[in-house]
Amino acid sequence: MEINGEPFNPATNIMMADSGTSLNMIPDSDFNRIQAMFFADKHCWVLPNTLTACDCTQAEHDAIPGIDFKIAGNQYTMPRDLWYERGANGMCVIKFMHGPSKGNWILGLNFFTNYYTVFDYETKRIGFAESIKFGKANSKTFIEWATSASTLMNLVSM
Repeated sequence: MEINGEPFNPATNIMMADSGTSLNMIPDSDFNRIQAMFFADKHCWVLPNTLTACDCTQAEHDAIPGIDFKIAGNQYTMPRDLWYERGANGMCVIKFMHGPSKGNWILGLNFFTNYYTVFDYETKRIGFAESIKFGKANSKTFIEWATSASTLMNLVSM
């Protein structure tokens, strides 16, 4: 992985692709490193749905980079707004689920938004290709849900 052009060695070499997982899930240790890299000086807090939100200006939001994954020699980019999204209210949400029991990275729908994915069960392979949504603006329905009082996705109770 690379973040902002710098190597980022995750806590594990195991990443899974799961089209049934809404957001990427990562180990606490990786989340804490990412949070320290970009948000240590920000006012951040945990939302009722267990995601982390931060106060951010448009300029602060725009300064956050995308994340590049190298998988089987190919580079796949998860743009900033797919992992750190800003709402109209000046609040940004870090779109990673994390926890002490999360030992692997699971690439969820926020990764798949830009990539069409084929699961080839016969040959036990996964293929990625840029989707028609690659590089296009995202719907703001996620940020509206995440900053509401909903606890529908509260991972603490799981």
